[in-house]
Amino acid sequence: MKLKTILLAGLLILLTACELTRTYDEGIFPEAPPVLVCFARVENERPISAYLFPTVHALDTSSVNFVSDATVELYKDGQLLEELQFENERYVSAPTTVGVPGSQYQLMVRHNDYPNLVSESVLLPPPVEVFDYSINFSDSASQYSIDLSFSHTGLDAASYGVLADLYADGQLARDRVRTAISAADPFVKGDTVQFNLILPAQVTRFEDFIPVDTLHVDSAAVSIQSISDQYYEYFASRPNGEIGGFFPPQDDLFTNFEGGYGVLFTVSAERFGVKF
Repeated sequence: MKLKTILLAGLLILLTACELTRTYDEGIFPEAPPVLVCFARVENERPISAYLFPTVHALDTSSVNFVSDATVELYKDGQLLEELQFENERYVSAPTTVGVPGSQYQLMVRHNDYPNLVSESVLLPPPVEVFDYSINFSDSASQYSIDLSFSHTGLDAASYGVLADLYADGQLARDRVRTAISAADPFVKGDTVQFNLILPAQVTRFEDFIPVDTLHVDSAAVSIQSISDQYYEYFASRPNGEIGGFFPPQDDLFTNFEGGYGVLFTVSAERFGVKF
């Protein structure tokens, strides 16, 4: 028994020693100086916003460390528009500064600890034009069906998104009910997009996870969004899984920034109201 104990202890020591002396493979997880990463959007309904953080090593499992002390400049049509301010983990423009369709936008970021980060100029295109819509009600399903027809901007099917804010007696009952347009749907006919939006006729209100009331939806504010290709190109190029923090050494990762990584994309939205 004593001999077995000695042999077992020796085996544990050997395994521990092997683990402690294992060499680090620089080829698998190479070291690289940190650079900045920026995710920013320009849209015609909201102020411009940008998230900024540094790259980290692949084995770094710490949470995202947002950079709060950078200088982030917003340019419109080649002219400095304003400096974005850091609020709640992101940089934002003034509340009255929203994207103007037909204008070009660019971001320039400076920080003492990282290389300068400069985006390409991106165009905010005009929003779609709504040609027509019709409303049908299904009593058995307790839902509204809205058939939409709007102008086709030439984007891929996945680049459109339709969402709605639901109201009951003038009060917001549920916001941003989202429906994405599937690329498999035969919805484009010439220069027109045809799409069917399904909305609930009733919304349950909860308090502390307990249903307390049923609201009858009587109107909606529908928004049709056209999202630029840069957004989808970046997310399509990302690896399926990430180890640790943001670590993008691969050459095929999409970015429209120089000096770092990230994406600046645009969202054009057209909003209209419907009454049920």
